[in-house]
Amino acid sequence: MDGENRRTAGRLQGQSGLFVGRLAGIPIYVDYSWFIIFILLTYALAAGYFPQIFPTRSPVVHWLLGAVASLLLFVSVLIHELMHSVVARRNNIPISGITLFIFGGASQMTDEPGTAAAEFKMAIVGPLTSLVLAVIFYAVARVAATQDWGSLLVGLSLYLTVINFILAVFNLVPGFPLDGGRVLRSIIWRITGDLTRSTRIAAYAGIGVAYTLIFFGILSVLSGNLSGIWLVLIGWFLQNAAQRSYQQLLIRRSLGEVKVKQIMTRDVITVPADITLDRLVEDYFFRYKHATFPVLRDGNLTGLVVFNDIKDVPRELWSGTTAGQTARQLTPDLEIAPDDDAYNALERIAQGDAGRLLVIGEGGLEGIVSRKDIAELISMKQQTGG
Repeated sequence: MDGENRRTAGRLQGQSGLFVGRLAGIPIYVDYSWFIIFILLTYALAAGYFPQIFPTRSPVVHWLLGAVASLLLFVSVLIHELMHSVVARRNNIPISGITLFIFGGASQMTDEPGTAAAEFKMAIVGPLTSLVLAVIFYAVARVAATQDWGSLLVGLSLYLTVINFILAVFNLVPGFPLDGGRVLRSIIWRITGDLTRSTRIAAYAGIGVAYTLIFFGILSVLSGNLSGIWLVLIGWFLQNAAQRSYQQLLIRRSLGEVKVKQIMTRDVITVPADITLDRLVEDYFFRYKHATFPVLRDGNLTGLVVFNDIKDVPRELWSGTTAGQTARQLTPDLEIAPDDDAYNALERIAQGDAGRLLVIGEGGLEGIVSRKDIAELISMKQQTGG
């Protein structure tokens, strides 16, 4: 299954998993859930599919074919996603990377398409790529069939032909965030000129597709076919993805062109680097009820002390341990510029566990922006229709 960017207001996810390299300048990641589906798929092919196709071959051959078929399937998914990303970047849609995971792959967009035409081209190229791959694998099977040694390659290629064709057809189902749902959104967007409305309609279509899959999956399980569990899982995943994608758009629209400097807290409460943890907890964390504080040494910003980090220090050591010793070193993931977008700040905060970002300008520390600051802005804008 194919998907795009999947994030929510409360928990926007960044890249995760194992970085494996770059293609066309685009980072490629493998989520740890991918290894689960790779093993399960290899087992299913080695124990069920290939023994039926090649009953006289040894189990070793069946397992080898299963592993190769699984790898080539995910290579096909990767090519599908890579074409999404390449076309997206050519149409000024930022892509931060591609992740392979248990349900297939996802191209991670960091912004919405600028036009309906850009959305259409970016979405349609995925299914077209899968169709082209299906044709290529079928051509390989036809050529291999003419060779005495080609029987194994025929079986392998025909499997990949069918699976790529299924991927193309499934992704054309008009339910957001599937490719077909994005095509549907682009068409409605082109007609109405309203991205929010077109996203809502496409998301409802996606939820309808999801519940349909869940329904037939349950029927399949009740009839004794346990493979229906996959339909239920995919349906559940699509339903959540459709809702989150629409919520993401609403959040992005609520934040609009708001800059970090417009919502940050300017009167920053800082703590001295030499204060002990017992005094820090009593005089700052309990008093101000903040989860983090910037740490200063001789008037210079040196780090950020986080309450969760202090909890890891044994209580009996608090009186001899200072904030400077416990503070996190300043790194780019803890900082943001005052002219950065508030939406970017929300993403950055969600990717970490500090709950806040230090706003660093040319003159040094200018303020702090927290998840609470952004949540209050979103709430006010939604209440006022902004």
